[in-house]
Amino acid sequence: MDGNLRPSARTRRLQAFRRRLIRKVPAWYSPWAHLAGTVGVGVVTLFATVPRVVGPSASDFVTIPVAVVFANLVEWLAHKHLMHHRRWPFTVLFDRHTPEHHRVYGYESMAIEHPRELRLVLIPALGVLGIVLLAAPAALAAGLLVNENVGWLFLMTSAVYVVGYELSHLAYHLPERSLVYRLPFLRALREHHARHHHPDLMQKANFNVTIPLGDVLFGTLASTGDIEKVMTRSNGSARNAVRDR
Repeated sequence: MDGNLRPSARTRRLQAFRRRLIRKVPAWYSPWAHLAGTVGVGVVTLFATVPRVVGPSASDFVTIPVAVVFANLVEWLAHKHLMHHRRWPFTVLFDRHTPEHHRVYGYESMAIEHPRELRLVLIPALGVLGIVLLAAPAALAAGLLVNENVGWLFLMTSAVYVVGYELSHLAYHLPERSLVYRLPFLRALREHHARHHHPDLMQKANFNVTIPLGDVLFGTLASTGDIEKVMTRSNGSARNAVRDR
């Protein structure tokens, strides 16, 4: 019986912390407006850039996979070095991510319980816009070095990628009854992200939220054996703590 008390107490502490964070969400906050704003950044960028791509050649469209790879590597670098380490002037990224997001959502407790938790999962819509604007210099450089179509395609792809990142991340944190569990590729990506949420792995594995290309290239892909090992160690530590009480 004592063996069940510690997990229950830990769960209660986690739920209490989650409730405190939700209570801190401003009264004016709307999760649906937040989601619409995030998607809206991508939609507006598409409407602004598509008409400017005029008479593209087949080689111009090579920009799209190049921009996806570039965005994927930036995603890996930012997640590993900014979201898990407090570095000025990006301290807010760390504070919102590691002490809050990772404390609320663990490997076995990924699902949000209330729509207002979107504030704990999604980047602010202005942040999404800011990331797109940060991609603009690279798009400008591509446009100057190659041609205007390449620049607009690069910016367009970057915006769609950021929105895809946000929607993917949200999907991984939806309840088990959601569509995530019905689509094998989303279920596999969710498991990849869930492994990153284990405390023993979050600082060293699975930093890609979308396609785990950066994790493969930089050797930070957590295998099934890795998660089984840390889960066994965690369960053993919990049993020893209960036995030592």
